[in-house]
Amino acid sequence: MKVEVHELNSCARRLEIEIAPENVKKELDQAYRELAKRVVIRGFRKGKVPRPVLERYHRSSVEDEVLQKLIPSSFEQAVKDQGLRAVGQPKLDDINLDEQKALRFTATVEVLPDIALQTYGGWELTKEIRQITDADVDRELQELQHRHISLVSIEEDRPVRDGDYVLISFEGFRNGQPVQGSRTENYAVVVGSKTIMESIEQGLIGMHRGEARQIPVQFPQSYQNRTLAGQEVVFHVTVNEIKERVLPELSDEFAKEAGNVDSLDELKAKIRSNLEASAEREARRSLHEAVVTHLIEANPFELPPGMVEAETNAIIEDVQRQLRPQTNDEAPVPLSDEVRQQLRDRAIARIKRELLIEEIAKREGLTVDESDVEADLKRVAERTEQRVEYIRRQMEQAGAIESIRRNILADKVLDFVVGRCTVSEVLKPPEPEPSTSSPSTST
Repeated sequence: MKVEVHELNSCARRLEIEIAPENVKKELDQAYRELAKRVVIRGFRKGKVPRPVLERYHRSSVEDEVLQKLIPSSFEQAVKDQGLRAVGQPKLDDINLDEQKALRFTATVEVLPDIALQTYGGWELTKEIRQITDADVDRELQELQHRHISLVSIEEDRPVRDGDYVLISFEGFRNGQPVQGSRTENYAVVVGSKTIMESIEQGLIGMHRGEARQIPVQFPQSYQNRTLAGQEVVFHVTVNEIKERVLPELSDEFAKEAGNVDSLDELKAKIRSNLEASAEREARRSLHEAVVTHLIEANPFELPPGMVEAETNAIIEDVQRQLRPQTNDEAPVPLSDEVRQQLRDRAIARIKRELLIEEIAKREGLTVDESDVEADLKRVAERTEQRVEYIRRQMEQAGAIESIRRNILADKVLDFVVGRCTVSEVLKPPEPEPSTSSPSTST
C-alpha cells in the first residue's frame, strides 16, 4: 500500500492511498467465490455460475462490497502507519476501482494537532482551604441526627401539626371533574418540608386521622404541566395516618449506632476529620482548575472543528437532559446564542484539558497502575463506609474503571504541575449559617 500525506492545516490531512492490484484482485476473487455459493441464476447449477455471468449481473454490488471492506481497513492502516491521530469520519473522494489496476482513493480527515508544550509550571498559585469550625461540626451532627429520625405513630386523636409525617390519599378535581392521573394513595408528606404544594401542606395542619378535606390549589401560569398551568384544582384529601418524627438523643449510644464509634466526642472528632478531608479535596480541585486555566493560556493550539462541534453537542444534550424534567416536555429546551457559545467554550476547554494532560503525562512518564486504582477505590470505600470489593463491583458493572484511571492520571499530572509552582495557602472564612431550618421534630 502506498500513502501520500498532504497537510492542509494543523488539524487536517489529505491522504492519497493506493492499494496494489494483486490485493484488489484477491478481494474481488474471494467476493465472487462467496457470491457463487449462494446466488441462483436460471440455467446454471448453484455454485457453478461462471465468473463472467456473475460479473454481468452482480458486478456493481460485488465492487461495492469490496470497497466497503478495503477502504476502511486500508485507511485505518494508513493512519496508523503515518502516526496520525484521526478524529471523526474521513471524507472520501476520487475512488477508482479496476481489477487490473490499483485501487486509489483520497481521504480527508481531521487530526489531533501536535502539541508543542511551552510551559507547564512556574506560576504563583493560591490554595484556599475552607476553615472547619465547631459550628460546621454541629451542623453536620444535626444532619446526621435528622437522618436517624424515628417515626412514631400517634395514638391519641391529635391533629396534624408542622413537622409531622403524614400518609394521605388525594385526587384533584377541575370544574367538578377528576383530573386524569391525579389519584394517589398513601402519599407520604413531611409537613413543612415543601415536597408537595404548599397550599396542600398548610391545608393538612389541623386535620385528624381519617378526616377528609377539600383543599383548593391555584396553579401558577409557569407550572410545568401545561394542562394545569393557571388552573384552579380542588384536591379531595384524606389523612390516613399521622406519625411524629422523633429525633434521637445525642449520646454515646447514638454515636455507636450512627457513627460506629464509642462516644459522642469520638463522633464529633470523626465528623471534623471528614469535613477537613472534604475541604482539602475541594481546595485541591480548585487548585487543579487554576492550573488547567494557566496550562491552556500558556500552551495555545488549534482543535479540529468537528471535534469541537461533537463535544459541544454532547454538552448541549446533557444540559437538555437536565432541563427536560423541569419542563415535562420531550422537545429540546431553546438555548440562547450566548448560552450555546458558553457551552462551546466549555467544550474547547474540556478537550484542551484532556490533550494537555495526556501530553504532559507522556513527556514526564506519568502512568496509572492497578495499585493506583485500588488505592482510589479504597478511599471511596472509606468515605462511604462500604467494602472495597463492593465499590469495585459497582464501578465495574457501570463500566467506570477506565474513567477512574483517567481521573487518577489527571490528578497525578496536575499535582506534578502544582509541584512546579509556588503555592500559598490561605484559610477561607467559615461558611455562613444556613438561613433555613429543618422541619420541627420532637426529642
